[in-house]
Amino acid sequence: MTAELRTPRDRDAREKPLIEAREISLHVPLVKPGERNLLASPGRLIRDLYLSRSTRVNATLIDGISFSLARGERLGLIGSNGAGKSTLLRVLAGIYQPSSGTLAVQGSAKGLFDISLGMRAEATGLENIYLRGLQMGLGLKRIRTLIPAVMAFSELGEDIEKQLNTYSSGMRLRLAIAISTMVEPDILLLDEWIGAGDAAFNEKVRKRMMELVETSRGLVLATHNTALMKSLCTHGMVLDKGRTTFLGPVDEALKFYAERTAEGEPGLRKP
Repeated sequence: MTAELRTPRDRDAREKPLIEAREISLHVPLVKPGERNLLASPGRLIRDLYLSRSTRVNATLIDGISFSLARGERLGLIGSNGAGKSTLLRVLAGIYQPSSGTLAVQGSAKGLFDISLGMRAEATGLENIYLRGLQMGLGLKRIRTLIPAVMAFSELGEDIEKQLNTYSSGMRLRLAIAISTMVEPDILLLDEWIGAGDAAFNEKVRKRMMELVETSRGLVLATHNTALMKSLCTHGMVLDKGRTTFLGPVDEALKFYAERTAEGEPGLRKP
C-alpha cells in the first residue's frame, strides 16, 4: 500500500521529502528450539551460521510500508503492542536496515529512545556526557561546547564529577535526558514521550521536548497516547502486525483506530 503525506498547498514540487519509504520490510531469522546451544559442535555452529536463506524461517516485523514525510509534517504511529511501531522507528533511524524496499532520509534523523544506552556505571557523569556524545556522532569540540548546557539542564551540580553508580535513579534519568536532548535534529524520532518522575523537572523536560518538536523539520512519534498524538501530529499511521492499515490525516487515523479497537479487529483499509 502506498500513501503520501502531502497537505501544504504551497510546497515546492521539486522539494525532496524528508523521508521517503517504498515497500520497506524487515525480516529476521527465527531460531528453532534447541539451536541456541553454545556447546554444539563447531561444525554445527558453522552450518547454522551459513544456513541457506531458502531454508531459513523468518519472522516479518514490518511488511511493505510506504509513505513520504515532507518538511513541517508530523506523523504519529499508533497500534497495539507488537504492531511494529518501535521497529519502524529504528529502521528510520538507521539502526536496522530494511530487508527489502527503499528508504531515503534527507538530513539527520535522531531517535530519542534507549536514552541511557552506552552510559557506563563506573564513569563519572561528565565522562558519560563525552561517551554518549561520541555515540551520537558528535565531535569532541562540539561536545565541549554543549557541556555547560547539559550540566545546567540536569541540575546535577558537583555531582557531575561523581561516578554514575553513586547516582539515584532520578539523577541518572536527569543526566540521560539532558544528554539525549542536547542536539536539535532535522527529523525527530520519538518512541513515546519522554518524562521524569519529579514534577518540577518533568515540566522542564516537557518544555525541552516541545522545543525539539518545534525546531525539527519533521517528526515521527510512536505512542499509545491518542491525545498527545492529536495535539502534536498532522498525520497518523495505524499499524497492525507490521502492516499499514490506515495512513492519512491524524483525526481520521485516530477515528479509524478507535473504531477498529472497539471492534477488536484492526482490519485493513486504504486511505
